Amino acid sequence: METASEIRSALTNLRYYSKKIYELSKKQFDRDFEIGLVTGMNPEPGSVRFDCLGAIGAATNLIETYCDNIETNVKHAEKLDKELNPLVVSEE
Repeated sequence: METASEIRSALTNLRYYSKKIYELSKKQFDRDFEIGLVTGMNPEPGSVRFDCLGAIGAATNLIETYCDNIETNVKHAEKLDKELNPLVVSEE
């Protein structure tokens, strides 16, 4: 499969940026929590804000799952290289 290495490279990038997004959302969550402890926070917008930041973190977990799925499918597609072209005679 000619594009396998490029797909894997893109997956590496996706995983890297997904991890960065998770770290940044957690950093903001922790920062908002600390500020809220010191100065207080309006409950309704604060709750929505924390929900949004939590959803961002959850989405990054889904991205990782999807990346794993893509990787599995690339491996399976590569295994079919020898069988794909009926004109190539198997050496087995």
